[in-house]
Amino acid sequence: MNVAHKKIKIGLIIDEFFGAVGTAYGGYGFLARRHIAKYLPNEDFQVDVLLGRGKRRFFAESYQVDDVNVYRLPRGKWFAKEWLKKQDYDLYLSIELTYEYVLKHEPNPNKKLILWVQDPRPHYEWDEINTVKLFPETSYYNQKIYDLVHEWYKQDRVKFISQGYFLNQKAKDLYQLNDDVDIQYLPNPIDIDENFHFDIHQKKNMIIFLGRIESVKRGWLFCEIAKKMPEYEFFVLGQTFREDEKNSEIMKDYYAIENLHFAGHVDGVEKEQYLKDAKILVNTSIHEALPISFLEALSFGTLLVSNRNPEELTEKFGIYVGDVLGDGFDKVDLFVDAIRNLMLDDEKRQILGKQAIQYIKDRHSVEGFQENMRTTVLQALKLSE
Repeated sequence: MNVAHKKIKIGLIIDEFFGAVGTAYGGYGFLARRHIAKYLPNEDFQVDVLLGRGKRRFFAESYQVDDVNVYRLPRGKWFAKEWLKKQDYDLYLSIELTYEYVLKHEPNPNKKLILWVQDPRPHYEWDEINTVKLFPETSYYNQKIYDLVHEWYKQDRVKFISQGYFLNQKAKDLYQLNDDVDIQYLPNPIDIDENFHFDIHQKKNMIIFLGRIESVKRGWLFCEIAKKMPEYEFFVLGQTFREDEKNSEIMKDYYAIENLHFAGHVDGVEKEQYLKDAKILVNTSIHEALPISFLEALSFGTLLVSNRNPEELTEKFGIYVGDVLGDGFDKVDLFVDAIRNLMLDDEKRQILGKQAIQYIKDRHSVEGFQENMRTTVLQALKLSE
């Protein structure tokens, strides 16, 4: 008689799944859909995506996306608890924690959470974000969620992993963790194109902005830079999602700039082509953790110019222009000078581009992620036995 092989069942707690079932296109959703749900499952591991509370009171909403089960839980609390009891996840995995609903209704006090630190935002981060006045970012700071993580942590139910060492102190501050808390380094994976040959690929005089068009990204600064550098082509790769009208209102003033192109949301092969062809990725955000766009750009030898310097990658593989607070209009020339410096120095770009590709291969491979994450899951389960 064949005994059915029991997979380890992981509930991935996330509030967006990169455009699937009406969710936003953001960094967390990209990581969840293109990396975790794609590369973690195998014959031993199953990943279900849990998008929070659905519209139906008694039943969960169920979808299939890229061969992955995606659920929204019943609205009724009792039904949510019963549903989770029946699903009986071995453990939960979350990217930060964006909502409470699943953990609050998990009836089994022995269940554990692996929390992947990606972009923790304590109060002082929001103070910095709030220096933007042109169009303030809506704060999603939620003490209840952070208290819930703290509560689970105190019960020894959370294993913390982090995509970057520089984020660990922020996570300690946000979730009120002890100084000696164990936070394991687990970098984000990147799809590395082994067929891309940096030495022979002819990059163009192209500069790109990659990300959602929203207040925190300050896309208007990229447009101001393009205005001052008519000799180069600038491409905005991204679309508005939240507060669409306000964002579009600000950006429409820039549509007439001849060397500035709005490509909208790009993905897959099209996005890769931009990353291959561009010489520089510019990031003008008031706040960033370590964006996947940085890693993607570096994997094609595309250098960075930014006022953010996560894990010191910008200064290592490009030019860090220093802190730029507020709306940033007074600091546009810092970006212009940095871009010009790199664009006019072919030799520097070649050397740094090669080093960047090697850095990504060494640290951010899919294989490394699969091995590290599966081992982490197994260890977390062993500890809870």
